[in-house]
Amino acid sequence: MTTVIVKYSYPEKLTRAEAMEKFKQASEMFKDMDGLSSKQFTFDEEKQTCLSVYNWESLEKAKNLFSDDFIPMFKEKVGTIPTYEIYDCLLMVDNRAHDVISYV
Repeated sequence: MTTVIVKYSYPEKLTRAEAMEKFKQASEMFKDMDGLSSKQFTFDEEKQTCLSVYNWESLEKAKNLFSDDFIPMFKEKVGTIPTYEIYDCLLMVDNRAHDVISYV
């Protein structure tokens, strides 16, 4: 499994409710996305920062979104330039499934 963490701030100051509306709108593009297991939208209202956490089936699937086109596409849609890091997820605790999953 591959985990990608994207950090960004919107150009304008947002309330929690405004951030939620933006996240709901953005979530539509991720429904049923090939290879995407889950995505979390997070927001720190005090710091005005957002983190998006993506869990992908594989690095190959993650790179379908996180290609050379990602930064320009994100800037066009969100109005800001994000930073992101890609990690190899070795182990996940899934309390909903009552399981610990190893990806090694």
